[in-house]
Amino acid sequence: MRQHLLHRGFMLAVAQKPPHTRDRSHHLTGRLTEIALNYQTTLDLNPRHPEALVGMSLVALASRQTEAAVKMAAAGTAVAPRMGAAWVALGQALKAASRNDEAERAYAQAIRLDGMNPLARMGLGELKIASGRPEEAAREFERALRQNPSLVAAVMGLGNAMAFWGRYKEALARYEQALAIEPRLPEAHFAAGFALARLGRTKQAEARYRRAIALRPDFAAAWMNLGNLLRDQGHEAYAGAALRRATELRPDLVSGWVNLAILERERRRPAEAEKDLRRAFALNPDQIETQIAWCQFRAAERDLAGAWAWLRWALARDPDHDEAVNMQGILLHNERRFEEAIAAFERAEALGNQAAVSNRGNSLLDLGRMEEALRTHKRAAARDPASPGALYNLALTELRLGDWERGWVDYEVRWRFREVHRAPRRFAQPRWRGEALKGKRVLLHAEQGLGDTIQFCRYADLVSARGGVPILAVQAPVKRLINLLAVVRAGQAETRTLGAPCGRPPEHGFGAHEVADFELECPLMSLPAVFGTKVDTVPWTGAYLGANPAVIAEKRLQFPSAEAAPRVGLAWAGNPRYKADHLRSTRLITLLPLIHAIDASWISLQKGVAAEQLAGLPGDVCVLDGSSRDRDLVEAAALVATLDLVITTDTSIAHLAGAMGKPVWILLPYLADWRWMQETETTPWYPTARLLRQGAPGDWEGLIERVIRELKHFLQQRAF
Repeated sequence: MRQHLLHRGFMLAVAQKPPHTRDRSHHLTGRLTEIALNYQTTLDLNPRHPEALVGMSLVALASRQTEAAVKMAAAGTAVAPRMGAAWVALGQALKAASRNDEAERAYAQAIRLDGMNPLARMGLGELKIASGRPEEAAREFERALRQNPSLVAAVMGLGNAMAFWGRYKEALARYEQALAIEPRLPEAHFAAGFALARLGRTKQAEARYRRAIALRPDFAAAWMNLGNLLRDQGHEAYAGAALRRATELRPDLVSGWVNLAILERERRRPAEAEKDLRRAFALNPDQIETQIAWCQFRAAERDLAGAWAWLRWALARDPDHDEAVNMQGILLHNERRFEEAIAAFERAEALGNQAAVSNRGNSLLDLGRMEEALRTHKRAAARDPASPGALYNLALTELRLGDWERGWVDYEVRWRFREVHRAPRRFAQPRWRGEALKGKRVLLHAEQGLGDTIQFCRYADLVSARGGVPILAVQAPVKRLINLLAVVRAGQAETRTLGAPCGRPPEHGFGAHEVADFELECPLMSLPAVFGTKVDTVPWTGAYLGANPAVIAEKRLQFPSAEAAPRVGLAWAGNPRYKADHLRSTRLITLLPLIHAIDASWISLQKGVAAEQLAGLPGDVCVLDGSSRDRDLVEAAALVATLDLVITTDTSIAHLAGAMGKPVWILLPYLADWRWMQETETTPWYPTARLLRQGAPGDWEGLIERVIRELKHFLQQRAF
């Protein structure tokens, strides 16, 4: 699995808009008419009554009539220029109208009149958070609290300042302090949920969001953040429902539509994602987050020109927007302009973007600057420990560079990283972590590609040796192959198709739940962590997969070769759905110089669409189609058993030949998958494999020239 470039996403950040003051006016709506009539009666008698003017301003503000609120508050300051409450009301109205500079001046005037005014201090603090000045904001909230330690809004504001800084533990402590004062405050539960999510405490965060919604069912921001949290946990249907609810409650909530579009994009529903993005854009064409979301959408659809167009628009609006600059680095990286990407990521990091650090590490990897990349990924994980993407990228780098003691442990984060597992399977049974088994049945389930299953199924022997009964749940194309494991043939392990029911029928008939027939579960790719596998302790006692002798004989008759010619199998392309397949796979035409140069019986082991390339070979080239019509990998294994050598790119065929102990040459890109490590031509996973790497990114021609030289030497050393 290749490293991933990360973007921050658009979950609502409480620090950008203090939750306590966001919609408190909602509680006044039932009495607004009565209050307004009382103030109006007073103003009919005295149009210059300052308290009534301020009161009408607050009523207008509560009913979201911001310009009317500004006019009333301004009239109040005009008739009573030394009335601090009038200046505070004007500050609140101007802030609601997004006239922040004027609002700051109004609050400052209130403070000049009464330096002890906590409402003015709070309003000023909120403005300073909104303008990215959390240190100054914190001082204002602290001053307000000195006047009134139980002022909940000031406690919340101080928490928001801490959250803006990224000091989420301190922010959470402030939100808990606010709840101690006012336990039923939905905004405080919402804010606590945000801080808990950033600290990686997702279950607690979910409970807080749900509590906020229970206290206030129309809390759109809480519905939105709950939806994002559910999305991160792989509960896509529930996430979609929560995000839809947010947009129903607040059709003008731009971030709600953007987050809904991100979910639809990840669910591979581009038409729905585009529709949601259009809604967001129509609400506010100038909002940079929407423009960046469009950029990400176009990039996901492999429309780099469209992605650049949206990004240039965003950068024109704000050249220093940290996520826009981070996205610039991502697009440069995707165009393989790694030096420029690194510069962009450095700038994004300086602007405060945390994902940019890990992204810079990936660009360093592609440049071959391995140790520097490792240091950068460590820095990224330390700076943002709640980010599964940052820790995942660190894990792959550790494994690549041979630090398996840390790497396998860190690799477990993949279950929280949606780029790897969008909707991971969940079991009621506990995860096996290496304890004595004493006859317990352990479900070992495949999770990624066919090659991964072949590579890690060897651990079933070790599970059996610990006293357990392994049940291997694997993909259908490899199930018959895995049945050939010695531990399965000996009756000490079982196999089943991945996704099939994991249990026996219920005892009490219709409507009862299936009874699971295993006590523990463990993903196949977690077994190296369980057994503490290091580079020098990879399980290998010899070939652990083979083929039926009768089928081998059939394959040899089906695909004969000249008596003196070596039999060489070829595979050149892996699963096209794999994200980095364009780097690891090539086309059959790339291998033509090799086929022309070596006198051998060439037999294709290629399956899938890429096998169709055999039909386009020149008339003077003979490559037999050995596998395109195979039912599964059992037939491929029988054919591999007849070969003298397999030459393949990084495909399941490489793992199959290696697991069978056959000589296999694996042709790798310049930056290969982490499992093949770095700067080595051997792998502890398959002692009969040889790793041949590109000398420069994309240099298939140079690699094939080397293979020709090496193969001539190889054949000279062997008699066929």
